Amino acid sequence: MGAFSSTKRVVFRCEACGGVLIKRTSYLSHHHLRHDTYVCDNPVCSASYTGHTELTGIASPSGMPNARPSELPETPAYARHVALRAYREANADQQPDLLDSLPATADH
Repeated sequence: MGAFSSTKRVVFRCEACGGVLIKRTSYLSHHHLRHDTYVCDNPVCSASYTGHTELTGIASPSGMPNARPSELPETPAYARHVALRAYREANADQQPDLLDSLPATADH
C-alpha cells in the first residue's frame, strides 16, 4: 500500500453494521504491547471497540551493525533458519547444496 494510495486498507469491520473501523487512539502499555481504540466510520452506528497489538517474537534480526539484541523470543521459522545455517556451516565440506557445482567423476 503506497503512501499516496487513494484506497483504504480495511483492517477491521464493525460487528453491528459492517462499516470500517478506524483507529482513533493508541497508547503504549508496555515495550511490546499497544492498547488500541477503534470507532466505526458509520456516523449513525459509531460503535467503539478496544483491543491490543502485541509483538510476540522476532522473525528476522536487524541488519544494523551494533544493533541491540531483541528481548523477544525467536519465531519457529527464524529458529529453524538459524539452526539450518549453523548446520550448513558445520557440514559445508560434507553436504553439498543443491545449487553447488559437484565435481565431475570419471564415469560420467
